[in-house]
Amino acid sequence: MALALVSIIIPVYNAERTLQRALLSAIHQTYPFKEIIVIDGASTDGSLDIIRELGNNLAFTLSEKDSGVYSAINKGIDHAKGDWIYILGADDAFENDDVLQKVMNARLPESKLLYGDVKNEMVSHRLVPSLHKSSFGSELKWKNTLHQQGAFYHRSLFKQFRFDEQLIVLADYDFHLKLWKENIPAQRIDTIIAKCEASGLSKQFIWSLYKEELLIKKRRLSTLPYLINLPLVVLKYWRKKLF
Repeated sequence: MALALVSIIIPVYNAERTLQRALLSAIHQTYPFKEIIVIDGASTDGSLDIIRELGNNLAFTLSEKDSGVYSAINKGIDHAKGDWIYILGADDAFENDDVLQKVMNARLPESKLLYGDVKNEMVSHRLVPSLHKSSFGSELKWKNTLHQQGAFYHRSLFKQFRFDEQLIVLADYDFHLKLWKENIPAQRIDTIIAKCEASGLSKQFIWSLYKEELLIKKRRLSTLPYLINLPLVVLKYWRKKLF
């Protein structure tokens, strides 16, 4: 199978503490056919200095105000030239230097979505597992079992689609439900893709997060699964709040 170009998109906003680790983990990937795209939301800390310092290793950089992380990701997709698109958070990093090589070697010709597991770091809630075991199937009706930092998307999936910028935290879940309903050929790669800080907004268990989850399920699911989800999501919220 021909070697594929992988576009690594890194959305950034005031990530001075973690950005260098994220960038270096992408730069040091042994897989040679990659491009690194950094989209910054007009950071006011030292993030831009780090981007400039490592700029010779980056294919494209942009710094301007945006409406949030999915706005930045969409801009990155617009500039990506790769056959595959991977999104790395500015507070995340690849698990090791050979991740891209392993994933690209293991992919099957018909696959349009490749996915693996993700380590959670700095876990602050006991209901957050140290390892997110990604899966892609009917279980998506109940929760987002596919971690975005564990997913590689074929560029053809974005021909007529971008992440919904009206969603604050769960636009990736919205996308994953869409892909599952369209029966996209997906392939699990049995490896850890990335390590991610588990202290972001999606791990804070605030009601607006669950409200967004219900909005997505209403949009993507048929009536019966959505109605079943209504009490389940409320119970999930209170369980995580209480514990």
